[in-house]
Amino acid sequence: MNNKTAKLLTEEERYPDGANSPTVHKEYACPCGQGKIIEECVPGFNDRFVKIECQSCFDKYVVVEGCGYLWELKEK
Repeated sequence: MNNKTAKLLTEEERYPDGANSPTVHKEYACPCGQGKIIEECVPGFNDRFVKIECQSCFDKYVVVEGCGYLWELKEK
């Protein structure tokens, strides 16, 4: 699963405290469908944070960045 094949649940711009520009917050369905994969990035910068918010998938997968996609899940 990667950022192109994952099911996008929500996408919104957020302004963190004291920020002048928005952060794009995206939530994707995780592989098992019981949790989420959270991606936050600052437009115009190569600054991205991706985390798995599902204990089952967190135990099974790791997030890999710079693999031909913005991020991809690989089995541990």
